Amino acid sequence: MRLNQRQIEIFNAIMVYKSVTAAAASLRTSQPTVSRELRDLEKQIGFDLFNRFGKRLTPTSQAQLLHTVVARSFVGMEEISRVATAIKGRNAAHLRIACLPAYAEAFLPDVAQRFLKTRPQVHLLVHSLGEVALRHDMTTQLFDIGLTEGSYDYDDATTEKIDVGELLCVLPAGHRLAAVPIIEPKDFEGVAFVYYSEEDPYRRKLDEVFDTAGVTRHYTVETTTATGLCSMVAAGVGVSVVNPFTAAHYAKRGIVLRKLSVRVPYHIYLWRPARGLRSAQADQFVRVLRQVTEEKKQEFKVLLTK
Repeated sequence: MRLNQRQIEIFNAIMVYKSVTAAAASLRTSQPTVSRELRDLEKQIGFDLFNRFGKRLTPTSQAQLLHTVVARSFVGMEEISRVATAIKGRNAAHLRIACLPAYAEAFLPDVAQRFLKTRPQVHLLVHSLGEVALRHDMTTQLFDIGLTEGSYDYDDATTEKIDVGELLCVLPAGHRLAAVPIIEPKDFEGVAFVYYSEEDPYRRKLDEVFDTAGVTRHYTVETTTATGLCSMVAAGVGVSVVNPFTAAHYAKRGIVLRKLSVRVPYHIYLWRPARGLRSAQADQFVRVLRQVTEEKKQEFKVLLTK
C-alpha cells in the first residue's frame, strides 16, 4: 500500500483544521472533493479515520496515531514557498522564532521590543510550546531561531549554549522560608512543593540535588510550564525552584526570590539553521538577545538582595 502526496495533504488538513470545509478552503479545493478523497483514503488503508456525526468529524484513535507520523514528515507547500522566498531574498521581513512558553512571556518581549526599535519593518512570528512538542516542531518546520532548555542535534543546524545564571527558589510572599537568604535543600523537607512534569530536564537535575540531601518534599501540584508553576506559587499553593527568567518576571507579581545553596546552572540553547539559510534580521535579533540576557543576569542579582 502506497499513499500519495495529495491524500496525505487532505488527511493532514482535516486533522489540523478540524473540518472538511476548512480543510477544503486551505487546500483551495471543494468540500465534495475533500470528502471523496477522504473516503478513498479510508477504503485504501482499510479502516475509518473519523467518526461522522452529521457534518462533524471526530478523529479515531487510529487517525491520531497516524497523524503523529504525518506531522513529523509532512511539509506543506506554503512552508516550501516561504523557504524559497527566504532563500531568494535573504532579508525577507519575516523572522520565525520557536521557544518555550516561559521565554515567550518573560524574556522575548524585552528582546522583541528592543529589536523592533531598529527593525520596525520586520514581522516576528513566535511559536511557543512545551519542550517535547517544541523539539518535534523544530525537526518538522523551518524556524530562523530556536530557543530550548535541552541541547538537540539537528541536520543542517547549529546550537549554542548561552549561560543565564542558575535556578532560583520562588516563594509566596510571607512564607517562612522568605526569611532565609540562602535556602538549603533540607529547608524544603515536608514543605508543600509545586513541581515540573516528569519529562522536564531540570526536574531530573533537581531530583538529584534533593535525593543526595535525603530530602522528601510534599508535592502539591505538577505543571508542564514554568509560568504555570510560578502562578501556583504566587497563589500560595507551594514553593518551588525555577528558571531565573520566569522567577524574575513573577517577582513583579509578589513572589519572593532566594538563592539555592546548591548551584544548578541554567542555560538557553540557541538553535540556528545552516548558514546558507540565515538572514541579517536573525543575526541582529541574536545580538540583541545576548545583550538582554546579560542585562537580565544583573537584574537577577538585584532581585536576590530584596
